[in-house]
Amino acid sequence: DRMYSEMIETYQKMIDNENISAEQKAIAMQEISNITETKNGIMISENLIKNKGFDNVVILVNNGKVNIVLNNSKLNQEQISQIQNIIENEFNVKIQDIIISFK
Repeated sequence: DRMYSEMIETYQKMIDNENISAEQKAIAMQEISNITETKNGIMISENLIKNKGFDNVVILVNNGKVNIVLNNSKLNQEQISQIQNIIENEFNVKIQDIIISFK
């Protein structure tokens, strides 16, 4: 969360800078939008997964890959499918781009 906040702050400074071109400001605004969308997707996905009975869920998104770290040590196929469906729907990624690991 802190990392995303710092990134948004950096882009916001670019937008506020009078010496930055309109094109660069538009790119910075798009990046802020992308970061906000990712943060919201993470929050929604974590809550949906927790509602399925999983405690301590951490989701990391990087370069089109979504990593889910769970406190559980064993999952059955139905549980894996539930998590994959949530992530697929929230981040519009393919199953092969979803990595589930355990703490």
